[in-house]
Amino acid sequence: MKKHFGILLMAFTVLFFVSCSTTSHTINKINLNGNYSVTDVRVEGVNTASTTHKETFDDAGNTSATILTKVKLETTVFDDVTPNCFIGSLWNLPHNGYGTYTIQDNGDCYAGVRNIVWSVRTDQSGQKKFQLKIIDGQKAKRVTAGYMLDITDVTPQGFTLVSPVNVDGQTAYVYYEFTRQ
Repeated sequence: MKKHFGILLMAFTVLFFVSCSTTSHTINKINLNGNYSVTDVRVEGVNTASTTHKETFDDAGNTSATILTKVKLETTVFDDVTPNCFIGSLWNLPHNGYGTYTIQDNGDCYAGVRNIVWSVRTDQSGQKKFQLKIIDGQKAKRVTAGYMLDITDVTPQGFTLVSPVNVDGQTAYVYYEFTRQ
């Protein structure tokens, strides 16, 4: 009986330690824990290029000019700020999953520190996902909404996150280039 009890106790101990282990932040043997800056943000799938059009300035139609119009993407991401506000943002992604990102004062951007919980998850198809929950002023367990971003181009120097966004009823993709500090 003592032999069975010992085996049972050892099995529960192993199960306890496995169930209490922290989430792995490793992809292809590269650990994502650390400090990063977002060095580039690009949007694909929507035309944000400059366009030209001709305008007439007087009633007689004698004066006209070609006007350059820059399309500015006004879509917010993470229910926070526009994608361009993330350029230069600083991210702290510690091992315990309780991190921050800091938006710099870039004119139209709401600057400041955001508290987050982050992790790396694997979806049903085996794709690695970056899970992000913004927890400013709340306990992490009370925040049920979050964001899942694809993780690509992982190297020891950084990685890329890809997130779909809705722009005028169409799906576009925001690419965030993270560089390790």
